[in-house]
Amino acid sequence: MRPTVEDLQAIWLFTYSRSSLGYATEFLAELDKVVPESVQYRALVDAAITAYMRPFTRCKLPLKKEMVIPLENVLPPEHLAQFHEHAKNTRDTMIGHTDATPVKGYTASPNRVLVGNFAGRFSLTSMMIGELDAVFRNALGNLCVHFMKHCDANLRRLRKHYRSEFDMYPPGEYELVIAEPPADWLIPWQTKHSDDYREPGWKSA
Repeated sequence: MRPTVEDLQAIWLFTYSRSSLGYATEFLAELDKVVPESVQYRALVDAAITAYMRPFTRCKLPLKKEMVIPLENVLPPEHLAQFHEHAKNTRDTMIGHTDATPVKGYTASPNRVLVGNFAGRFSLTSMMIGELDAVFRNALGNLCVHFMKHCDANLRRLRKHYRSEFDMYPPGEYELVIAEPPADWLIPWQTKHSDDYREPGWKSA
């Protein structure tokens, strides 16, 4: 039985969500290898929180008119809920864009501008995040594990349901395509290989 469009969308969403959460886990692990407050450290913090929040950010899918949030209805464990919200606020106010006003529930904005006055010489700098709090960092890792398990469970269910359909294709690597029948839903990857992605600044592998 060919996968329904809804299930193709689900496979895409759960796979990309799991992948993003996996990246977040890898970025967090790399923090121990760089100097806190360095450019590399800040880049990893930004990357980890951005990757973690992707499954909770709106995206567009083919054949669906409205925007969807991949893991919108999946709740974090109660004891980690505050850290999930903190990750969202950090992404929204410090990484995705910067706000001078505090988020609801916070007493101040984390974004500050420092003015230096040294012997008549003035400097203006923006304050950057320091070392990621160990408690928040560990909680973020545990949240990744929690949501990855959710994705894995759903992908196992979908793979099992469509196992006979997958087995109809010869061994190889395929790109999943969200399309109505009679269009193919699997296309051999070697024949596509990103040649149809020609945005400025991107180069085919």
